Amino acid sequence: MIETEEKYLPSEILQKAIVSEKEYGWKRTDFREVIDKAVEVRLGIIGGQVQFKLPDGTCELYWHKYDTTERKSGESWNDYCQRTKKECLSQFEKLPTDSELIKEGIESFDFLKQKSKTNTNIGDFLIFILYFNDLETELENG
Repeated sequence: MIETEEKYLPSEILQKAIVSEKEYGWKRTDFREVIDKAVEVRLGIIGGQVQFKLPDGTCELYWHKYDTTERKSGESWNDYCQRTKKECLSQFEKLPTDSELIKEGIESFDFLKQKSKTNTNIGDFLIFILYFNDLETELENG
């Protein structure tokens, strides 16, 4: 089965993605563009969380999330997509800065603490996971 991201998001967005297991994440600088493109292709935004994705391990700051509320009864698909975009971006903008997230990651995970004592730049591995809802995308794209 093709992942939602691979099925709907344009290649220029997918090329910027960092794949963590079966999850797609992006750098903070690409986040808004990803959300904009997702809604443009009629994907709803479920939300996501902050991760550090290193070649030899993943640490998730699951308490830093930007989740949206479920589709409301009678809400059109387009309205749902637009609302979830606003909800997600509103929460995303309230996240700590990258340097604060790096500090918190190092304090929260021994793995990151050990990596930070080497020449590893922890910030290079900071990503923002996103999940999408395509329940009616195909129907809407018709």
